[in-house]
Amino acid sequence: MFCIECGKEEEELFKGLCRSCFAKKSILINIPPEVGVEFCAHCSSVHVGDKWLETKLSEEEFIAETIVQESVPDEDAEDVVLEIDLINQKGSLLEMLVLAKGKVLEVPIEREYKINVKLNRNVCPECSKYASGYYEAVLQLRADDRPLEVGEIQATDKIIERLLEKLSRSNRMAYLSQRAELKEGVDYYFGSYKAAKKISNVLKDQMGGMLGESPRLMGRDKSTGKDLYRIWISLRLPCFQKGDFLSYDNHIGQIIDLNGRKIIICDLETGENLSISWREYSNLEVAANRDDMKITTVSSKTPTEIQILDPETYQPLDLDIRPDLQDINIGDEVEVVKIKGKLYILSSHKNKVVDN
Repeated sequence: MFCIECGKEEEELFKGLCRSCFAKKSILINIPPEVGVEFCAHCSSVHVGDKWLETKLSEEEFIAETIVQESVPDEDAEDVVLEIDLINQKGSLLEMLVLAKGKVLEVPIEREYKINVKLNRNVCPECSKYASGYYEAVLQLRADDRPLEVGEIQATDKIIERLLEKLSRSNRMAYLSQRAELKEGVDYYFGSYKAAKKISNVLKDQMGGMLGESPRLMGRDKSTGKDLYRIWISLRLPCFQKGDFLSYDNHIGQIIDLNGRKIIICDLETGENLSISWREYSNLEVAANRDDMKITTVSSKTPTEIQILDPETYQPLDLDIRPDLQDINIGDEVEVVKIKGKLYILSSHKNKVVDN
């Protein structure tokens, strides 16, 4: 038996060829003469099949990866490695040189190929939506029976900005399409309903209030036949704020904290803290505002009573001393509030409003 190419006699032939001749005739790898790649002109997304996908690869790395995926090693080839370099570019047409190295029947083989890469730039659906002002949800920030305060709006803006920065890392639709200040409050338009939902829950947890949703039919998707909805999310802050005074179930107390789960008041009679569920909101009544607090002076003190001057009439007034008021001394200035004609001292540390 001999090789039909070189005549070498060898114990083992491969399709009539010796090992060396067989390896030399091998194409090593099948590389297409041309491939196309499509990038979003505004973000890092690439078009693969019928989907736009985000990638951490650079354009050069993705082009090389595409060439590798489009290439098929010969059935007899092993350990094939490609080295890809750009040798020329004219506009969107790139000419690439591919050096393929591998083995055929343990014989090292190198092959060079040229391939044209058509570079297309388009706009992915997410960027197209962003550019058009697309939104899936509107968060409406309101206050119950009062205007929103500047501090509440500023706090909301900061929370939204911080959360969007975090959420956008995994959800490209987590952006603020529009922010509209209205007479009744502020509307925030979000590209993603999921992002708007997470943000509204965080706002409620930190600021309290009542949360509700209302879907609105906006049309129908022609490709899927499904109805398209936008969601209006309502976050209504309570009619009171930290530092205000509430009347609840025979208690009168100052609000020292509130969040999405509960409202905490300090009872003005006992100095003890009381936790109230938001389910009781309709049973709460604002007894006084934090602006109603005044400063007065302790004029005398006994083991059972404290005498202060009424800040309105300047007449001395004797009040029962609570355990939490024992540290007050004659001559100290204290905060007081008058509710339904009765004056309460607010100087205990338990009465201090908690800031988040």
